[in-house]
Amino acid sequence: MEENEIIQNSAHRCPSKVYPLTTGDISQLPPSRPPHYQHFQIKKLPKLIIITLLVVAASISLTALICILMYFTLGPKLPSLHLDTFSVSNFTIGSTNLIAKWDFNLTFKNPDHLWQIYLDCIECIALNHDHFPIAINHSVSPPFKVKPMKKSTIHVQLATGDSLIFLNHQLLQKINSQRRNGRMVVFDLAVRAKTRFTGVSWLWWTEFANLMYTCLDLKVGFKGLSDSDVGMFIGRLPKQC
Repeated sequence: MEENEIIQNSAHRCPSKVYPLTTGDISQLPPSRPPHYQHFQIKKLPKLIIITLLVVAASISLTALICILMYFTLGPKLPSLHLDTFSVSNFTIGSTNLIAKWDFNLTFKNPDHLWQIYLDCIECIALNHDHFPIAINHSVSPPFKVKPMKKSTIHVQLATGDSLIFLNHQLLQKINSQRRNGRMVVFDLAVRAKTRFTGVSWLWWTEFANLMYTCLDLKVGFKGLSDSDVGMFIGRLPKQC
């Protein structure tokens, strides 16, 4: 009876067979389930975003560095100014006023290879040797430009009637003494220029500057004491300001 019960109970067991595994043998194990693709994409997405952001940040930093280096290494050079001619006519000194006319040529030279210079406004001031203004011209010429490695020359005329400047008696006496004793009067010339610097096609920015030049110790000699005498510059020209 006991054997019959054992046989009857065994009939309800799983018919699959179980074999013992030898040591190190995994060939009989079922294959592992492959990772889910969506789980893999969720893990990789933050890394791709970080790499993209790093690349963008590196590109912006590199561009900014290149612009800074170009600004300091390829920045515009200031133009040089030379006085080519200088003369004074109609020079008359009274007890309360001074009448004179200054004629001179100015040459602006652009020493840069990459930048064009636009001179929008030029102001010239004639001063006595003590730096007191005698005549002022606020706009000596229309705006013009100087191309790279080129130069441009303008003619300037100043007259005491162009501006209302009152000279004291002591200053007039000092100028008159120079004229009568040595037949030579010393002047100074100040030139103010409002400029724009524009680069070539691949230099896309524009620079602005207000330049100031001074031409000192401009000695003018007169042959006589007549008001019709023309005073000429004494010295070597051109003179750099």
